[in-house]
Amino acid sequence: MKRVVPVAVGLAIGVAVGFFLGAMVTRHDESIGVIYNGTDETLLGATIAADFPKSSGGYLPEVAAYSIDKLQPHHTYTVRLSSHRPTKLYVHATTAGGKELSSEKVYVESQGVVFALVSSDGITLQYEKLSNRADWH
Repeated sequence: MKRVVPVAVGLAIGVAVGFFLGAMVTRHDESIGVIYNGTDETLLGATIAADFPKSSGGYLPEVAAYSIDKLQPHHTYTVRLSSHRPTKLYVHATTAGGKELSSEKVYVESQGVVFALVSSDGITLQYEKLSNRADWH
């Protein structure tokens, strides 16, 4: 009976570590989106959306949008973008005063971070590509 508890604890820790490592491996090529509300008012809604080209049949093969309601002033929203292929992204936001803000589109590869700064004048995007660990020397 004394050996059952350490074995059970070891098994539980092994499962947790395996799950964590598996999640890292399967999600390593996804990008991350970060929206910062730099205004002095709450954003009623903010959305990071993908601009996938239409297929030859005229339909969108995949639509991806990530939204948050009520992003407080000077707060950040972070989301993992699940697209595994290069695409163009843009950000749209609505202020508490009803002002509609939109960014330009930015080309994003499958690994990187998209930073969106929402100000009272508009939305500025910056994309930083993450390096593959295999590229590190």
